[in-house]
Amino acid sequence: MAQNTKSLEFKVGIFVFLGILILSWFIFRIGDVKLTASGYNLRVMFGFANGIKIGAPVRVAGVDKGEVKEIKLTHSTDGKPAVFIRIWLEGDTQVPVDSRAWVNTLGLLGEKYLEIIPGRDYNKVLVADGLLVGEDPTSVQEVTDLAKDIALKTKDTLDALNSILTDMHEGRGTIGKLFTDDRLYADIEEMFADLKKHPWKLLYRPKGAE
Repeated sequence: MAQNTKSLEFKVGIFVFLGILILSWFIFRIGDVKLTASGYNLRVMFGFANGIKIGAPVRVAGVDKGEVKEIKLTHSTDGKPAVFIRIWLEGDTQVPVDSRAWVNTLGLLGEKYLEIIPGRDYNKVLVADGLLVGEDPTSVQEVTDLAKDIALKTKDTLDALNSILTDMHEGRGTIGKLFTDDRLYADIEEMFADLKKHPWKLLYRPKGAE
C-alpha cells in the first residue's frame, strides 16, 4: 500500500513538473522573451519623452529590434529637463552616429514606441552605452498654443477686413469714396471717355518730364 502511494506521488510530481515546464514555455513564448539573445545598450536623450514607458518597443527602420529598459529624468547644464532612455538592441543592429530618433505612436491613440531611422555613415556606428540625441515631439500644449495663436491672428485679420468693409460701405477713405461718391466715379468715367477720344494723351509727355 505504501509502495502504491509513493508511486502515485512520483507520477503526480512528474505531471506537475511537466506542467510547470509547459507553462514556462508559454509565458516566454507569449512575452517574446529571448533567453539566449545577445545585444547591447544605447542611450537616447530627449527634452520631452511624450509618455513612453519601460518595455516599449524600439524599432530600427520600422523593424522591431529592441525595447526600452530604463527612463531617467535629469537636468542639463542650462537647467532644462533632460530625459535619458536606455534601450536594448539586438546584437546585429547597427546604428550610425548620424541616425535620427523620436517617440512615435502606433495609430492615433496607440502604444508609444521609440523609432530610430538609421543614418548613412556606417563607418561611424554607436557602440555599447553610446549616446544618440533624439528629436523632441511636439507636446499637446504646444499644439494648443499654436492653435490659439493662429486663431488670434485670424481674428485680427477678420477684424481688420471687417473695418475696411465698413469704411467702404459708409464711404470713408479713398476706397469708400470710390464706391459711394458719384462725383469721383463721374470724374473717372470722364477721364476714360477723354482717353478714348484722344488716345495720344497716353503717350504725351510734357517738356522736361523724363
